[in-house]
Amino acid sequence: MRIPLWIEASRLKVLIFGGGSVGSRRAKFFHNAGAFVRVLARDVSPELQQLGVEVRRVDLRQYDPREDIAWADVVVIAVDDADLASTLFHIAESMGKLVNDATDASRTHIVVPYEKSIDGLRVAVTSEGAAGTPARLSLDVVERCIKESWVPTFYKVYSELKKEAKKYVSETRKRLKFYQELCEDREFMNYVMSKNSEAALARGREILKRYVEKTRADG
Repeated sequence: MRIPLWIEASRLKVLIFGGGSVGSRRAKFFHNAGAFVRVLARDVSPELQQLGVEVRRVDLRQYDPREDIAWADVVVIAVDDADLASTLFHIAESMGKLVNDATDASRTHIVVPYEKSIDGLRVAVTSEGAAGTPARLSLDVVERCIKESWVPTFYKVYSELKKEAKKYVSETRKRLKFYQELCEDREFMNYVMSKNSEAALARGREILKRYVEKTRADG
């Protein structure tokens, strides 16, 4: 069973087999996120050449990749030859590596989703290889739904109140109780859902002030 996770990419060493269009997209994706990227391929795209990642020109049908696989945290397979892709996958898997196999979604360990930042929220979508274009286009639908809703108002107000709460309430457990009280306050949520950010923020600060005073009185 695959589960969604957000991972700090700057800590990753990513090995990519293949320098074509798919390999180039994966290299750009991980490189832009701060990962150290190494590409093994006989031929590489012009975009990949200009990207600034490490490129080793090798014939993967003859080259032994085990030393490179041992170096990597994540292995990406993006080669055209199905037999070669299968061989590379089984070597990487036998060495305990997490594999993103762009040639066969059924055996991949890591799915690279389509993602977008929408008013402070990062949203990711995948069909796990079943239907890439519908998954990608669904982000536009999600974006419209979020932008037309009260969620951006809630995000803006809640994030500001969360910063303020950290100044006055040091204990995480007590802050969590404040967040719960905030979301259960009908007046506050009515302001949020009517997209009145100023009124929602003012009401939230009233609740925070009352909560801080109560917390201090209780010791």
